[in-house]
Amino acid sequence: MIFLFLALLLIFSNPVFAYQPERPVVLVHGIGFKGIRAWQSASILQYLGIKDKGMANFLEESGGYTLGKNLFIYEYDAMVPIEHIASELSLAIEEYMKLAHADNVDLVCFSMGGLVARTMLNGQTNPPVVNLITIATPHKGSYWVGVAESLKPQPEDWLFRTLGELRDRVGTDYYSLEIYRFIDSIYRFGEYPSIQQMAPDGDFVQKIESFYLSPKINVTCIAGYVLPAFDSAFIPESFVNLITDRFGPGDLVVPLHSAIWERANQIFVVKGRPDITWHSVLPYHPEVQAIVKHILSRNYMFERLESFN
Repeated sequence: MIFLFLALLLIFSNPVFAYQPERPVVLVHGIGFKGIRAWQSASILQYLGIKDKGMANFLEESGGYTLGKNLFIYEYDAMVPIEHIASELSLAIEEYMKLAHADNVDLVCFSMGGLVARTMLNGQTNPPVVNLITIATPHKGSYWVGVAESLKPQPEDWLFRTLGELRDRVGTDYYSLEIYRFIDSIYRFGEYPSIQQMAPDGDFVQKIESFYLSPKINVTCIAGYVLPAFDSAFIPESFVNLITDRFGPGDLVVPLHSAIWERANQIFVVKGRPDITWHSVLPYHPEVQAIVKHILSRNYMFERLESFN
């Protein structure tokens, strides 16, 4: 009888995770991404082995988080200035803390999302953030800004005219609108005010260096390093060598020296093949996910506190 009781207890009780979340986590995507594309992968893609699980999937499955309860994906319009996005993020965090009945949060930011977080936290002496984790954030800018600038759409371009016709025809159909918006966002990449702000020698990158960040915040930088020795069907070795020789090592979008922020309490460099380590897929990298979970863990914070004694 006792065994039946224990079996029923296991079946109907809530799962117990070895890792228990300390506080809510907010995931902040980068430019050119929506929250779902940056942090979640479709189950069918995982099943077919085409794509690893996203950060949100990983934290739910192995970290004890629940999306919408103590795990939130912040989505924003990447075509507006970073300062505007930062002010909207601040309001969103207030709502997330109310939903989670929490006094503070942890931020996990990908690419430009890290600059959004730094802008939001500027000048706050008592911020509602305990951990700030940046993944492949261009803290010192990205050379791709110049490339995007040179590829700005022109009215006489065939694609410019075609997209205009497509916009007029799609109407209100959700999926057609999503396809149009995705293609249009890529085509107009060079027109984004936010991407222009990430120019290495631009005013914003120079200004953000003087931003105040409270010493209460534990900062972690995670950078990607694509190794030229690896070849890939998607990214040939010759391309990796070309980018590395021209701009230095990194994730093929953000150079290593830019992804590393000297203010960070800890810095991790994840190295590997192009197909799993280049910029856009870093949030899906198992090593990156393991680092994030480690930083967010209660044991890690206890270790840091003990190290101060």
